[in-house]
Amino acid sequence: MGYKNFNSSVYCPVFSIANIQDFTTFEKHFDELVKHTNVGKVYLETYRGGNMLIEEELLKLKSFFESKGMKLAGGITTEDEDHGDGGFHPFCYTSSQTREKLKSIVTLTSKLFDEFILDDFYFTNCRCPRCIETKGTRSWTQFRLDLMKDISENAIVKTAKEVNPNVKAIIKYPNWYEHYQDAGYNLEDEPLIFDYIYTGTETRNPMYSQQHLPKYLSYFIVRYLEHVKPGKNLGGWFDPYECTYNLTSYLDQAYLTLFAKAKEAMLFNLSSLTKDPTFHNFAPAVGRMMEDVDGYLQLLGTPTGVATYLPYHSHGEDFLHNYIGMCGIPLDPYPTYPSEAKNILLTANAACDPEIIEKVKKSLMHGADVMVTSGFVEKLGDDFLEFMHVTYTSRKALVNSYAYSPNGGVSYGGHVETSNKILIPQLEFFTNDVWELIGGLGTDNNFPILLKTKYGNGRMFIVTIPDDFGDLYNYPETILNTIRESIQDQMRVRLQSRSNVTLFTYDNDTFIVRSFNPFIHNISIVINEEDVVLYDLEREREVTGTSINGETIFSVEAYPSTNMVYQIKRLNP
Repeated sequence: MGYKNFNSSVYCPVFSIANIQDFTTFEKHFDELVKHTNVGKVYLETYRGGNMLIEEELLKLKSFFESKGMKLAGGITTEDEDHGDGGFHPFCYTSSQTREKLKSIVTLTSKLFDEFILDDFYFTNCRCPRCIETKGTRSWTQFRLDLMKDISENAIVKTAKEVNPNVKAIIKYPNWYEHYQDAGYNLEDEPLIFDYIYTGTETRNPMYSQQHLPKYLSYFIVRYLEHVKPGKNLGGWFDPYECTYNLTSYLDQAYLTLFAKAKEAMLFNLSSLTKDPTFHNFAPAVGRMMEDVDGYLQLLGTPTGVATYLPYHSHGEDFLHNYIGMCGIPLDPYPTYPSEAKNILLTANAACDPEIIEKVKKSLMHGADVMVTSGFVEKLGDDFLEFMHVTYTSRKALVNSYAYSPNGGVSYGGHVETSNKILIPQLEFFTNDVWELIGGLGTDNNFPILLKTKYGNGRMFIVTIPDDFGDLYNYPETILNTIRESIQDQMRVRLQSRSNVTLFTYDNDTFIVRSFNPFIHNISIVINEEDVVLYDLEREREVTGTSINGETIFSVEAYPSTNMVYQIKRLNP
């Protein structure tokens, strides 16, 4: 039972374990789940939505799962009763009654378990008269950050440790990292208060969901939170909801969670995966998928990528990092500035740091390549002129034809056109001080897509982001290749391909390519060394390429939703 490289667990909400009358049937369903997914740990929820299990019932459940050899932990979902007006209803934390209620929930949970996790309803969206009065002159963001820090310290962790000094408290952070601070998720202070953190890796189809979360987020957010609390990000949590249109969309979450080296894959939830016919195929599929990944995961090193900076409590171009990841640029996100990195990508989030100008200057002086987005330029305004004579205008351009330069911006030497028109912001730059590597063609005019200049010992690039971030996928392959080559020039591997092909890189000459396109197509993989081959770790075979100009290029077919797991090997070691 179990996997070699990660744990598998299941979360049991109150509604899936309350008032069980027939344990024989319950056992049959649970055994079926374990058979498929090797679950070795169970999180038993004590409270959700106004419903709290009694101690006697929890003890009976503990006894049942312990007899199955399961490790046990508690769970708490801090959601109030349904108010009947839609949305979610977290607690009002300015209420003294709520605080006492929360303490009683934590007391029961800590008494019965040596570990418990808070589901990602642990935020506040309350604007009741009491909250308005308590907020005073603070912004809603600052008020909520202060409030939830206090609740975390004094109502939850302090209470838990008084009841059970050995208890470990875990806070699960949701997938919507851009908006944490606005709902009181205090990513800077809470990880210092709680013993561990956990990651929500749920993704949906961004077109048909209210959340703007491309698939790459299931990987990106694990890496971000790992850098928030190194070694103490316990796992990734995903679910089957809004994934029935394509079973693979559920598996995508699991694959990317594990590619990010999550320590545990948590399945939410017990009743959906065992009792609901809607999801009967999900457990067998994810179990086989986890078995496959477990076969090669130990061969992969520590994840790497282009360093990107999301300061605590920052907000910028909404979840843009994941659209960029879906364009085949591997990212390694940090909550503090990655001063040692040689390849850095900065979105508008990074411009929230009041010291960002000096930090970027130091990187460039030490020879880094720094690529910033048009949103970063807009947010810094005139301060950005320290680096490049470029301004963000209020004008827009609609483009579907592009020219690119083969000589560093001196002239154009190639042209490509697509059927999809893209709306982009217009940037203005000073000729011969800044070089246009890619331009979108207008009427007797063109508009920068990729700009470059030298600064100190490094290079700075600006990439223009379309108004619809998804339109990044409509940049032609040649244009995406030029963008990738610019920011990944000092990296071991890069892709030459259309969009919706992702690259995951590791520090031991291994990498994974996964296509999210619904059709087979050819891609090229570029290794920055001649005379190397790729060894396919799943299929146990070598792939040969063509060496030229210090690189080896491999042409391969990318199949939909299929992983290519490679190790780079020298022909003459």
